[in-house]
Amino acid sequence: MSSAKTTAVAHRDLLPRGRLNPLILAMVLAAGGTAKTTTTTILGTILALRGYIVRIFDLDPQCNTSEILGRREEHKEPDQKTVWDLIKGEATLDEATVPARYRTGYDEDGDPTFAEVPNLFVVHGDSQLTDTDTLLANKPNKFSWFYNLTGQYTRGALVAQEREIWLLDLPANYGKLTLSTLFGMTDDDEVIPPLLVTGKESGALEKLLRELLRMQKEFAGDMAPASPSVKNILLCATPTSSHNAQEYHDTVEEVERDYPGMVLPYVRHSGVTAKQYRRQVTPPISDPKSAPSVDYEKVADALGFPDLEP
Repeated sequence: MSSAKTTAVAHRDLLPRGRLNPLILAMVLAAGGTAKTTTTTILGTILALRGYIVRIFDLDPQCNTSEILGRREEHKEPDQKTVWDLIKGEATLDEATVPARYRTGYDEDGDPTFAEVPNLFVVHGDSQLTDTDTLLANKPNKFSWFYNLTGQYTRGALVAQEREIWLLDLPANYGKLTLSTLFGMTDDDEVIPPLLVTGKESGALEKLLRELLRMQKEFAGDMAPASPSVKNILLCATPTSSHNAQEYHDTVEEVERDYPGMVLPYVRHSGVTAKQYRRQVTPPISDPKSAPSVDYEKVADALGFPDLEP
């Protein structure tokens, strides 16, 4: 296999060109099970532990990001607002945001106990997001919900915290929810497609790039930026000694060849990531020396986010 992108030395500019809202990294690919949630939760945890203020938007109706980060939908407080309320305009960003946490064990009644992850927050997921396309079709003015949210920073209604980053876990489609979110991103923001190393996901990457181009043409001339770009590609479940089919090597080589200089450090295949769903704790906390923890540390370096708390 060819070598992936080496780690970066320079610190990434979190407020490029004088922007006022936080830098946005969106995990997007119209294919299920491609490590979007895994990447969002593990990378988000690593960045938070490095001293960045990380806010993760759980925009997938499955709510897996919220679940991993200790915020299962069925356990939320009755008055807790969610990202669905935010989209409808019935909650502020802070009202829909809760501290991310990890499960530490169980109390004497058998109820789970949790500890908060420093610097890490999640905009609470909601299974009602399945109704988003209907909402946006019936109320077209809601399509600009994310653009309006970032605009609150420009107008001074909200102020970004120092070292703040937003990570977006989006559904595996290019429906109205995905497009309405991308609509509010600039070319300084970034779409990062996580790809499992199979031919299906390799083809999905081509579709993503076509969809971004189509979106930019469709919204050209509108006030919103609608111009996120793919600068980096993340290959996940790359070959190991026990996960070593030739097709995996072929896909890695194909992506390296077709997108030179864009491939981030590889994330090797590992069974550790699957355990975070059941345990409600991400590998950087439960097993910092595990393959995914080590690999995503390299990804964070390559994206330009050095450790602020060495």
